[in-house]
Amino acid sequence: RPFIVPLGASTPRGALGLAQGVGELVDQLGGQRPPDVIVHASSSGGTQAGLVAGCRLFDLPTRVVGISADEEAGALSALVAALVAGIAGELGLAADRLGGPAPEVDDRFVGGGYGVPTDASREAVDLAARTEALFVDHTYTAKALAALIAYAREGRFENAATVLFWHTGGQVGLFA
Repeated sequence: RPFIVPLGASTPRGALGLAQGVGELVDQLGGQRPPDVIVHASSSGGTQAGLVAGCRLFDLPTRVVGISADEEAGALSALVAALVAGIAGELGLAADRLGGPAPEVDDRFVGGGYGVPTDASREAVDLAARTEALFVDHTYTAKALAALIAYAREGRFENAATVLFWHTGGQVGLFA
């Protein structure tokens, strides 16, 4: 009995894996303060929906910022909100249990589109590799890291803010 998994596993059931990932984060924190902000790459909506739902399920005050790799911010935010509502349904919860403000999506780092590196994403790839031994791909994750770097340079995080970069993979793209 096959189970069809769409692009990015971006269904309410698929996004539950990321919600569970937030639970693992809470366990790893061991009672310490959760991050103030999570920055991650967003495209088909599943990652962001799972992170948003997970933060709400575990009562974290964490702001989740999805950096679009290709979609317009309003459309992606609406998709994420629909997936979050679907997660509530999967869990048998009232829809308002996971309700909240519209998911935050920034589409200013898309550049020429999915798979097209930008100057900022190239810089992010280089900076992360040289200073942190962290590898991100040009197609997806580098754009999110470029946004995080830009936000920090612009002073968009409070000095005492704890910011978590949720790395979503893609390193094999570096060898394509």
